[in-house]
Amino acid sequence: MSRSRLLALAVAATTFAAFAPALRAGFVEWDDHYNFLNNPYYRGLGRAQLGWMLTSAWSGHWAPLTWLTLAADFRLWGMAPFGYHLTSLLLHAAAAAVFFFVAARLLARAQPQAAEGAIQAGAVVAALVFAVHPLRVESVVWISERRDVLSGLFYLLTVLAYLRAADAAAGTRRRWLALSIATYALAMTSKAIVMSLPAVLLVLDAYPLRRLTGHWRKRVLEKVPYVVIAGAGAVAAAKLVAEIKTLAEYPLWVRPAVFGHNLVFYLEKTVLPQGLSPLYELPARWTLGDGRLLLGLILPIVLTLIVLAMRHRWPAPLAVWVAYVITLLPVGGLAIQAGPQLAADRYTYLACMGLALLGGGACALALGPAALTPRLRGLVAATAVVVLLGLAALSWQHAAIWHDSVALWTHATGVDPACAKCQNRLGASLHAAGLSAAGIAPMQRAVVLRPDVGDYRADLGLVLVWLGRPAEAVPQLERAVEAFPDNVDLQSRLGAALTQSGHPEQARRRLETALGRRPDHVGALTEMGFALVAADDVAAAVPYFERAITRAPRAAAPRYGLTRAVVALGDRARAERELAALRAIDPRAAELAERAARR
Repeated sequence: MSRSRLLALAVAATTFAAFAPALRAGFVEWDDHYNFLNNPYYRGLGRAQLGWMLTSAWSGHWAPLTWLTLAADFRLWGMAPFGYHLTSLLLHAAAAAVFFFVAARLLARAQPQAAEGAIQAGAVVAALVFAVHPLRVESVVWISERRDVLSGLFYLLTVLAYLRAADAAAGTRRRWLALSIATYALAMTSKAIVMSLPAVLLVLDAYPLRRLTGHWRKRVLEKVPYVVIAGAGAVAAAKLVAEIKTLAEYPLWVRPAVFGHNLVFYLEKTVLPQGLSPLYELPARWTLGDGRLLLGLILPIVLTLIVLAMRHRWPAPLAVWVAYVITLLPVGGLAIQAGPQLAADRYTYLACMGLALLGGGACALALGPAALTPRLRGLVAATAVVVLLGLAALSWQHAAIWHDSVALWTHATGVDPACAKCQNRLGASLHAAGLSAAGIAPMQRAVVLRPDVGDYRADLGLVLVWLGRPAEAVPQLERAVEAFPDNVDLQSRLGAALTQSGHPEQARRRLETALGRRPDHVGALTEMGFALVAADDVAAAVPYFERAITRAPRAAAPRYGLTRAVVALGDRARAERELAALRAIDPRAAELAERAARR
């Protein structure tokens, strides 16, 4: 095996080791439950599943190839998260190895006078700076972001085939270009974030390939197939993207400053990867006095002027800066803003490849025989090793944060206690882990931080009902219903809280409204039955329980309610029949009904 391949294998192995804690992690309450635990459609490789992958915009993304890999995981591992994490980690390790070959070719073009050993050392540094940086943790360890590592692998294969084409003779060049275009199509079907690649290839043509001078029309025409693929992906992404902010929430005057802020933010986190979080929350409203806006307008302009001034002597920083800006354009918040995040670590997966190349190029230059004395070269090499080990250690540590939902959101609220969604998710995760009482405080904090968000009030109210504190739940659920008047589930839960807190007549009125919207809603029918029982109108409750049972024969709650109702009406024979049916569905509920009947 050649030395280059051995080095690529070493890069992949080091990357795998740095993210090994991911193999002990589970699904987390940050889209994983929605995407996998509550999504039956991807589970298999049959015609129905493949058709769903091709036509679905689940979570606002059209990514059929990504879903295909997740379906394969399901066939191999079922719902064991270990297998999903293993596949993501292997894909990222493979991307790191490919990045080594890409970096070696680009550095050799940028430093034609450098020795092969220096170029390979620089390529190793570049690949590892990219691969083991803590900013990669979100993309690698979060199962929902399989899109990143898969599209990133095909993105790098596209670039590598393009670089091979640039160095090949005419006949061979066409084959390498065809391969590059094919892998780009695979990248686009993995995640549309790769749509900026045609422009990045033009940047590479300018530097370090130096293929634009005198041939720019030819190079532009060469990108037409890539542009067609990118255009199709961009159109699909624009149509399918979920949770786009309105102009009132995200005004036009804010967008250039937000984009500039994100450019600087990712640079800062690359140099000092501290305070990383699964969510950097958008503010509730923007004001002219927000310092982030001012920095976002000024600092990118200053950086642009600096790299322009250096371009004749050091063209690499300008090429990297232009590629960085281009790559972040689709996700930087300039055109649209989707989701609750101001920025996200996952958006650096592609964008910061150029920054890693700069680091590798600096090492290759320093390790050249004419650059420094042997002692200084040794110091540079030792420094590079220490930095890489430090990055790997931070990634190991940060990967452990994604072990479970409680650990993830405890960390997030520690990074930013004012993040309302982080507080809400921490409370929901504690509730899901059986620690409902502990979840109340962060849920209340979320409501205080963002009293306008109905979801937070709904979550708090539901947990309070679960804990047997319906009187406290009622005002939260009432505000949630005001925010979502068509949500019959919420109306039903509010009806339950009112009944349990001793206000069955108010509950009945609420539930009448809910059933007016959804006459067949099982929850509303069941809670109406309980409200009528609490109001001593037991006979009127029976038809509601019966209708609920007709709609959901295996549901325990309406069967329990019907059993209690017929006992109260003195119909012992029917009570025995209903109790037997309930015992087959939920023995614990049947036991409670029997105790009530004996009283």
